Amino acid sequence: MPGYSCARFGGEGACPEDTNLPDSVEARAIAQAGGDLFHQRRIGPGGYAGLDMQACLEILEAQGVPRHIATLLLPHWETGLLEAAARMRERDGAG
Repeated sequence: MPGYSCARFGGEGACPEDTNLPDSVEARAIAQAGGDLFHQRRIGPGGYAGLDMQACLEILEAQGVPRHIATLLLPHWETGLLEAAARMRERDGAG
């Protein structure tokens, strides 16, 4: 796969999934639920505007993540998604 340097894709470097693996059980649960959380995004006139936090909290609570922990971690997850979306817009010339 072009553009990837990790060993999983034929490169020499460390895989981002391994290097950036969350430390806590709760953070790993949020990372595991990433696909479900991504589908709870809010879209505005400029594109991706963030997560529907209430929906994300309910999904995580249903998966056993304590609400008070999810409340602390979700804003960081949202920030990472917003930064990634901005980089993609820049790369694609749409921003």
